[in-house]
Amino acid sequence: MLKTRVVNIFQYLKKALQKVWRGVSHLAVSWPKAFAGVIVLLLALYYPLGGSLMEKIDKNTAYEAAVVSEDQSAAVETMAFLINREVNDHIWSANLPLFFPSYFLDNMPAYQNGIVGALSKTASVIAKETECTDDGRAKHAAATAAELLKYPGNVWLFAADNKLKIAPSSASQYRKARKQLRDFNRLLPDGECRWEKSAANLRRFVTTVQKDLQRSVGRLEVQVAEHSSDWVDTGADDLFYFNQGKAYGYLMIMKAWGRDFKQVLLDSGQYENWTRVMRALENGVELSPAVVRNGELDSGFAANHLVSLGYYMLRAASLLDKIGDATKGVTVNAD
Repeated sequence: MLKTRVVNIFQYLKKALQKVWRGVSHLAVSWPKAFAGVIVLLLALYYPLGGSLMEKIDKNTAYEAAVVSEDQSAAVETMAFLINREVNDHIWSANLPLFFPSYFLDNMPAYQNGIVGALSKTASVIAKETECTDDGRAKHAAATAAELLKYPGNVWLFAADNKLKIAPSSASQYRKARKQLRDFNRLLPDGECRWEKSAANLRRFVTTVQKDLQRSVGRLEVQVAEHSSDWVDTGADDLFYFNQGKAYGYLMIMKAWGRDFKQVLLDSGQYENWTRVMRALENGVELSPAVVRNGELDSGFAANHLVSLGYYMLRAASLLDKIGDATKGVTVNAD
């Protein structure tokens, strides 16, 4: 009985291999069909394999900004580093056309756009805080960088609102923003402009980040309320990674901002709360679900990763509110 089964299995495999061989032989003697078969095979491998190789959601927090003058900003240097990493070291994926294997990626583009969103808000704050006595070149550089970072992230060759109009690519605009940020830091020691590391300026940044995080949490809440009952929520992963990218961007900026404003944080007794904010953001960034789920809140089986991320972002916003209140009227100790 066993011998018969083994013989039957071998006969079945033999027939299957013969069919495959006949198919390959048929293609081999027909060049158009062979060519078409190779193209189909390459396309079948090109996008999934190429996209997976190109995808890079970088959560590394080990970078430490190097500044040569106490007048300069570690936060600005960190912003320039993040732009260079996402645009040059990695590939800016949000604007790539169909013939790139990363065209069908959505998590990496969302994450990168979230980072740039945090950089844009921060650059706007720094531009407003910079005071100048002469032509204000440093202030202009910061304001220009903030404006460039507001540029849509999905522009490759044609404008987002008019596909017949040629427009600068997102990556090129962000490279220009990086140059402006580095010019800002380079110009500060000249003394024409000053970015004061005061309690008032710290509070302006804290308020901006707090409000942005609260808006982000609000969007997460709307997605949960409207789509957590869906069988599959196809928009959950994009929103998750966009907000995680924003949390990561603020985490990296706050690490450097804590160096810039360390004395203010110490004098106000808020250095510990500052580290708690960073830890909350770091916890949100560390979330790495294999599949982002927007499950019903009362479900015992389906996770809700949007709620988990929202919790950490809301925790950070709450602590920032305390820091903002505590730094009112603080005078930096000059000793």
